[in-house]
Amino acid sequence: MKDLKFTVTGKSLSKSKLLVKVRDFEIIVDEPLEIGGSNEGPNPLEYLLIALAGCLNVTFRWIAAARGVNIHSLEFMLEGKLNPKKFNGIPTEERAGYKEITATLRVKSDAPKEVLEDILREAKKRCPVSDNLMEPTPLKIEIENLQ
Repeated sequence: MKDLKFTVTGKSLSKSKLLVKVRDFEIIVDEPLEIGGSNEGPNPLEYLLIALAGCLNVTFRWIAAARGVNIHSLEFMLEGKLNPKKFNGIPTEERAGYKEITATLRVKSDAPKEVLEDILREAKKRCPVSDNLMEPTPLKIEIENLQ
């Protein structure tokens, strides 16, 4: 199988705003007003959470389908906690990125919670976005089965 390749191009529109082209899509990357942006789009760290949610959605549903598990609905809530020192430019040896990412998956399925948790463990291993998070970013994911 041939390696997959993804390409993104971007044009800086201001000190906080970037116009990104991905395939046939144009996306704005921006910062919130309170840190000098114009709040016209998610910031890069929010896009990382969006990417993680999208990847987990596809991977979780794919594995569930392969195992014959019916998923009626799937909702995500992700939160990333940053290192405030590094984010604010204070010299430190600590990482600049997320200190921790927590996610809650709200799943409506007839499957028992243990089956859904097993699917989640596999999805976390197979999700390329999760795999690209640098260690030691802890990624905690919980399932709420809405049966």
